[in-house]
Formats: sequence, C-alpha cells, structure tokens
Amino acid sequence: SDVSDIQEAIGYGVIKMNIDTDTQWSYWEGIKNFEKKWHDYLQEQIGNPEGADKPNKKYYDPREALRAAETNTVNRLDQCFADLKCTNILGLGAAEEADNVLGPRRGGLPV
Repeated sequence: SDVSDIQEAIGYGVIKMNIDTDTQWSYWEGIKNFEKKWHDYLQEQIGNPEGADKPNKKYYDPREALRAAETNTVNRLDQCFADLKCTNILGLGAAEEADNVLGPRRGGLPV
C-alpha cells in the first residue's frame, strides 16, 4: 500500500497490519539481488571476471546469499516500522548500535 494510505488508516484507528507478504518478498529480493550482483562469480567453482583460475567459494557459499536476504529484510522491516509510525514511541530514544556482535565473518562479501 501507499504510505499515505497506511498513515490515513492509522489516523482512523487501525492498529494491526499484516506485513508478511512484504517480509517474504524482501527476503527473496535479497537473494535475487545477490545473484544479480555476483552472477558471473556464481557460474563455476573456478573462474570469474578476475581470472580463469580464480576461486569462487566465497560467492557460492549459501550463507552469503542468506545474509543478503536477511539484511534486505531488516531494511524492509525498518521501513515498515517507520511507515506504521511505530519507531521510538516508548520514550527510549533511538536504538544504539550493538557492540556485542561479531559482524561479517572474516572474508565475507559486502552486502
């Protein structure tokens, strides 16, 4: 739905909205965009635009595509929460960046 329609509905008292389809699509879109970005690296185990003898293991590792899907879904959820006016409503302020996470594994691809 258009954001203005969503916010109009909120103004009328709507308190629940199904975002399941949005999250399913965002997960798929993350994988689709990963394949599009790294397509030439995902065709063979060895050999890519950088050279015929270059390995592609870090590109076809399924964890990389799943990470791209999860990152895309988190971004879509952030957008949904903003559209539904349900961010920073408890008086807690903006969430701080977590410092107790490992981040991308060594050698991981940029998302």
